[in-house]
Amino acid sequence: MNLTVEIRAKPEKYHELYQTLQALLPTMRAEDGCHESRIYRDVEDGEVFFLSVHWEAAANLEHYMRSVSGSALLGAVDLLSETARFRIDKDAPWENINTLKRMRKGA
Repeated sequence: MNLTVEIRAKPEKYHELYQTLQALLPTMRAEDGCHESRIYRDVEDGEVFFLSVHWEAAANLEHYMRSVSGSALLGAVDLLSETARFRIDKDAPWENINTLKRMRKGA
């Protein structure tokens, strides 16, 4: 399953957001079931980043979201983003980031 998170940085926070996302990649990649993770920057709108992660199964994503690294990711989104949304697989609709936050809580 492919998770894509679109994050629009707050004004003047894009460097900090990018550095934070980069710092989280090694821990994310070490998680069971993470096959690949990458960060992309929108070439037309430099304030927008995409975090793309290929997970073996939904359970692996749920485990990550409950981890310290998952908490750091959501914290960075809260502190450094103007807006954030995600989708599972490319044909799925975009969802509010709060759905990932609820996953963290086990709801």
